Amino acid sequence: MKQLLHEYAGVLAVRQARLVLGASVVSMVGDVMAMVALMLQLHDGGHGPYAVMSLLICFALPIVVTMGVAGSVADQHDPRRVLVVSLAVQAIGAVGLVLAPSLLWTCIAVVVMQTGFAFANPVWTAVMPHVVGESLSGTYVSLAQGMRAIASPVGAALAGVLVHHWGSRLVLGVNATSFVGLVGAAFALRVARPASPPSRTSLLPREGLTALRRDRVLAALVLGVVPIILTVEAVNAVEVFLVRGELGATPTGYGLAEAASGVGVVLGSLAAAAVRARSTRIRGLLLGIAVVPLLQIGEGLSPTLVLYAVCAFAVGLALGVVNALVFALLLHEIADADRGKVLALVSGLSRTATIGALAIGGVLGTQVGARTAYVVCGCVGLLIAATAGLRVRAGVHRSVDPASTRRSVRARA
Repeated sequence: MKQLLHEYAGVLAVRQARLVLGASVVSMVGDVMAMVALMLQLHDGGHGPYAVMSLLICFALPIVVTMGVAGSVADQHDPRRVLVVSLAVQAIGAVGLVLAPSLLWTCIAVVVMQTGFAFANPVWTAVMPHVVGESLSGTYVSLAQGMRAIASPVGAALAGVLVHHWGSRLVLGVNATSFVGLVGAAFALRVARPASPPSRTSLLPREGLTALRRDRVLAALVLGVVPIILTVEAVNAVEVFLVRGELGATPTGYGLAEAASGVGVVLGSLAAAAVRARSTRIRGLLLGIAVVPLLQIGEGLSPTLVLYAVCAFAVGLALGVVNALVFALLLHEIADADRGKVLALVSGLSRTATIGALAIGGVLGTQVGARTAYVVCGCVGLLIAATAGLRVRAGVHRSVDPASTRRSVRARA
């Protein structure tokens, strides 16, 4: 624990890291406020589930479509310039949300805002090892994800109060101003990165996938985590029906169950920084993606709200660890020249899973009910985790250097 706190202090001792962390937390609060305000705006405007689904797809689609281009731009261009331009695009989209007169214009503004995010996000993550040092990059990831997890419920609570008293436009305006801090942090960024070899920019993330597959074990882990996202987020569509309907929770009880999950994410993210060795991170990831579906089955079978909340806390804890360990491994194991491409690829694949989860969750909830949906997603998740474990094991065996094996045989002879 003492060593972990020392490493957190080491990250916070870097001025640029403090600026980025502070600005990203403020921006995260603004993002969540905007999402809550938009959902309430759709509800108050009489729009139905299809409108909500369309808006959520608009949030995810730009990140999926641009993952090839955004990754190449992140690796080949000056990070400060990319960030300033991307943040300006995000701010334009955020202002558009304030002024949008209809659902169509709201969706267009969201696409613009998320396109800027798609280009900025891999740059922020890829440059931080140069800011805090390679040895503290995993600690930075854990700290950043933990702080963002705290920011999320704060933003939701603020949005509810502000929308109730002053309306959604004020909240959307607050979100637009939240980009000011990130722009300032981008201008303050001083990073000397080695020049990356030129590569062809493509809409498809071929180079990111090639770079990821150079490490068979890491590729197997990432391709195991992404389908788990599908099974985890699919139940989001039926969660309220399980908690409020099947378990009979009051609105307060529902909120407390959500809070339990959020606390778990924060603690899991912060605790993951204590895992430093590659082999331990791999084992932790495999354990995490196996535990999550088991706990989902537990949620679906829970007879009481208390037991459900305990499972929700444990799911949040495991997901916090998994998210932090994935990005710690990516930053530590992927070559600097390819980090942006791989990070954009992983982000794009994650959002693709999110889009798929929207459809799957709705179908399951309609056809089999909330409890069964949780159990089905958990069982599928267990199969995915088992497959990922086998693929990682095969990757470990293939990674053994045959030349070193021959040398050891000769030495024994």
